[in-house]
Amino acid sequence: MSYVLYGANGSGSSVVEATLRELGVPYELRAVDVANHAQRGAAYTRINPSRKLPTLISPQGETLTESAAILLTLVERHPEAELLPPIGGPDRARALRWLLFVAGELYPVMELIDHPERFAGEGARAELRETALALWRQRWRLVEDELSEGPYLLGARFCVADIYLAALSRWDMPRAWRLEHLPKLERLADTVASRPRLRELWPRHFRG
Repeated sequence: MSYVLYGANGSGSSVVEATLRELGVPYELRAVDVANHAQRGAAYTRINPSRKLPTLISPQGETLTESAAILLTLVERHPEAELLPPIGGPDRARALRWLLFVAGELYPVMELIDHPERFAGEGARAELRETALALWRQRWRLVEDELSEGPYLLGARFCVADIYLAALSRWDMPRAWRLEHLPKLERLADTVASRPRLRELWPRHFRG
């Protein structure tokens, strides 16, 4: 049995799909038509009541949601891939810190940017979106300030947090702006995108 991933190109499921590729484990991709709001329909709601992507069904039949939790579960169940440093060391603490920063401080802001109507009345939506965009970029600058010369978060060592950082850095930030303000992050993302197992996958999810 293989994993089953419910997702859509360019969405949060890209992080999980890239991790599955790096792990080298079999999976089946089931596309969710987000353009027509299929993630909010009855069929998908039965799979994931939060009506968000991604959802991963394990070979044992478990339903896994929340991107960071999925990533940590996959790394734990496939330790041979070494997508996190050993338990107890400073590199592992650093990787977990920034993985959870993405999940807790960055990812939620995107919902404010993409769907301000869920949080504000019609007259306040434009201002809310602009405020969220400013916060989005401010928080990415915090990531940039913490990066070394890399090419990865942990220097020469690749980890699952690199996938998360690289994928979400493609959202709502034009390449020209990233090159000017986030050059170390841009190098990290380009390095992740060029990895042998991700070269074919990356262009399907991200452009520019």
